[in-house]
Order: sequence, then structure tokens, then C-alpha cells
Amino acid sequence: MATQTAIDYGPTRLRLLEYDGSGRKVRVLGVTEVDLKIEAAGDDVEVDDLRAEAIADAVKESGVSLDPSGMAFDAGNALFREFDLPFTKEEQVNKVVRFEAESHIPLDIDEVVMQHLVLRTTRERSHILAAALRKDDLLDRLDILDESGLDPMFVDMDVFALYHTLVATGVADEHPCQVVVNAQESSTSLLFLVEGKLFSVRSLRLGTHGIATNAAESQASDADVDTARAHDYEGRLKREIRRTMTTLPNLPELQAVRLTGSGSRIQGFQEAAAEAFGMQAERLDLLEYVDHKLSDEDAERYGPDIGVALGVAYKLNGLDLTLTDFRQEECAYTRKFDQVKSPLIVLSFLLFLVVALGCIDAFYQVKKVKREYQLLTADALAQLEQLLEDNEQARQIADASAFGPDRVNTIFRHINDLREQTAQQLGRSEQIPTLPSALHVWIEFSNLVFGAEETLGRLWVKKLDINVYGKNPQLRVSGVMESASKYSRLLQLFEEDPLFVEVKPGSAEGTNDGLTKFSETVLEIDLEELAAREVQA
Repeated sequence: MATQTAIDYGPTRLRLLEYDGSGRKVRVLGVTEVDLKIEAAGDDVEVDDLRAEAIADAVKESGVSLDPSGMAFDAGNALFREFDLPFTKEEQVNKVVRFEAESHIPLDIDEVVMQHLVLRTTRERSHILAAALRKDDLLDRLDILDESGLDPMFVDMDVFALYHTLVATGVADEHPCQVVVNAQESSTSLLFLVEGKLFSVRSLRLGTHGIATNAAESQASDADVDTARAHDYEGRLKREIRRTMTTLPNLPELQAVRLTGSGSRIQGFQEAAAEAFGMQAERLDLLEYVDHKLSDEDAERYGPDIGVALGVAYKLNGLDLTLTDFRQEECAYTRKFDQVKSPLIVLSFLLFLVVALGCIDAFYQVKKVKREYQLLTADALAQLEQLLEDNEQARQIADASAFGPDRVNTIFRHINDLREQTAQQLGRSEQIPTLPSALHVWIEFSNLVFGAEETLGRLWVKKLDINVYGKNPQLRVSGVMESASKYSRLLQLFEEDPLFVEVKPGSAEGTNDGLTKFSETVLEIDLEELAAREVQA
């Protein structure tokens, strides 16, 4: 199965998650992390060039798949605003949301890429969440990734990507009302979920950068400084959470507080979150909800921070709940055809295969019908030659019409004309009996079978004999049908037709390929009924 790459691009760290699977079945194969805290050695060296080089080296060393890929942008460098619109229809919202957002976003609207979500609606209003990021910031990161061959198909906000993970893993449905606190190096995000749906989002410009979040960082840091930074971060976070809660008067009572991100490991963070929300808080490791091939060490290291990259993976697999993509306008993805090229080739081949098989089937059907008309024509021509006693004349009459039904009907009309001429010459046309015709019996038999083709299904005639000159005129037929019930239906058709005065069924038995083979079935022919039908024809 082809692997894909999800990119979590933060201001100080980049994560590449390689995975396979489809839909909500994702298996993590590996995680590659690149430290972007790089300082230029001189004025002639650009930091972006050094970051591009570091990412390219990591991509080359890890061997991750370059295409397809998707990317998450960190919320710490974005703006979020919530407001109401007096519309509920999607087309009305789409028309005015950008103009309304312009009054809420303190940036030139032409310098940002904006996407929006309708969080909830009432009878007359829609509550909108608008998210905007600078085009220049996005273009800079895309240019850096381009140096390593990565060109993400879409760019989503990290909080939206995390929401996809919460839904795909079932975490969103574990409590009727819950908040997920995602503490990262550059920002801390609050996702409020009600009945599994996004109720509100807050992105706090409070990051854990500079605070030890694991044992290795703790050993390398000054304990007193680290403790002071942690206390300062936790204190500011509690104030921001309490202020945020006052802005959500319609939020139902919380049943759970879930903590994720590397910041959730900071000593005292769990207690601070519990105090801020007034209820117990629990750590959430989203890696435990998916299949993965990471070592225990890597699982412990990347587990708390895997949620955003997982959300990108789910979106690459087709789970898109927000329908947001910040690759718009100047930042638009330009290789969309390359993504559909291979599926189009496969689809074209399958279409060609279906058409080719249909043509082959039609060819054999035509060939079968042609063979049947050859037999009919040969039999009719033999009768005409016998009546004319001139083979060359009979062939000229036959060749005057196109092969197929026209030729058979032409020969049949000439045979009838000869009979009428003989009757007129004798002056006893009403007393001369119509000569029985095996050809006409075959025509009646064929019309009966073809007329009930939908109920009979396929019928393979193995042997068919017609004798209209014996003491008891008979038609004898044997063959193969799709089932015993179909054969019973065929016998019923014969019994209902006045042409056949008696029907003697053959034996029916199954074949190795699931069909039903029937032995010789004898049909007694009523010559008077046959003659009447010939006159009508």
C-alpha cells in the first residue's frame, strides 16, 4: 500500500508523519522531527535557507514519501474571530462572510488567506468562526518545503486538523460536552466539543517554548529557571481559560477536560488546568487510538504531539469535516492534475476494458445469429430448389435480397407464390392443403422462445429435429438452461401454445457449472394450426 506524508509545520519545529491506510484506518509508520530553532551564522546567511536545508536533509535521511502530502499551519500565527450573520443559507453566508470578517480582522484583508466555518445555526442566524493567516507567512513555508520536494496538496489550521483526529478516533463522542487543551511550543489551543461537533475554538498566544517537557530537557535545563517559567505559563493559562469561559455563556456544562500536546507533560500543568476549569483534567495520548509501528521510545516521545499530524492524515484520506484549505489565490496548489492523473489512467483502462468486452460479446452474438440464419437460409433454399427444379434460379432469387431476415422472407414468399400458382392452375385452391413446412415450425418455435427470453433466460440448443411428414409430426429438442425452474417454464410455454398438441418432457439434471441440462423433449405438432398460421403470415 502506498505511503503518504502529513506535515505539522510549527514556528520552531516541523514533524513529518509517514503513514498508510485509507479512510479512518490509519497506521503510523514513522515520525521525523526537524528542529527549526536555527540562528544564522552571519548576515549573508538567511534563516529560511538553513531551515530548508535542515528539512531537505531530514527528508532525504528518513526517505518519507514526497507525494501526496498535506500540511497543518500553527494557530499561533493565525487570527481567529467569531461573529454572527443574519443568514442560514450557505450561498448567502459565502457571499458576505469575507466582507464581515474584514471588520473583525485587524489586517488588510487582501494580505491574508481566510477560511470560515459555520459552527451552529438558529432559525435566522449563523454563528461563524473565521480563521486568517498572512499570505507571506504561508508562501515562505511553502517555499522552504519546496526545497526538499514537498508540495502539500492542502494547508489546514492545526486546530482543525486536531478536530479531525478527535472525530476519526472517536474521542469527540466520548463525552457530550468536553474541552481539549492542546499545549504546544508556540500556542495553546482550546477546542470545545458539544455532541461530537466543534462548538468554539480559542487560540491563546501562550506557548511552552523554553519549558522542559520531558526528562531529557529537564536534565539539560536549570531547575529553578524551568520551574519559574512553568509557574508563569500555568498562571497566565489559568487566567486566559477563566476569561474564555466567561465569553461562552451558551456552552453546556463540561463533562471532561482532556490535555494533549507536549505542554501536557509540564509538571503542574494538569493541576493548573483542573483548577482553571473547576474539574478534574486527564491527559490524552491520541497515538493510543491508532495502529502504529513506532518503537516504545518514539511512541513516548511523539505521542502527545501526534494529534495534529494525524488530522492531516485523515484529511488526506478524505475525512474533511471543516472543508477548509488555506492554499487559495497566490498560495493555490498547482499540481492537482498530477494527483488525478494516475486514477484517470486506471479509469480509462477499465472503461476501455468494459467497452472491449462488450464489443467481443456483441461480436459473438452477431456471429451466433448469423450462423442461425445460415442454417435457416440453407433449409429454405433447399425447399425452393426442390419446387423450382432449378438450382440456379433458386439461388438468384435468394441472392436478390440481403442476407438475414430479408433473404429468408423472400424465399418463403416465393414458396407460397409457387403454391398459389399451382392451386390456381388446378382450379382447386381451397381444397389443396398447405404443405407442411419444417422451416415454419422452426420460425414458430424461435418466436415463442425469443418472445419469452426475459423469463426463460439463456437457452443453449444442443439438438433440434423437426419432422412434419411422419405419421406423428414432431419437434424434438434438447439443450441446456440456467435452472430447472427455467426448464419448467419452457415446458409451460409449449403446453400453452396451440401448435403443440402434446408435450413429452425430457429428464433434467444439473451440470458442474451450475446449469441444468435437459434431454430430448418431444412436441407433437398440430399441422392444421401450422397451416392456419402460414396463411395468416
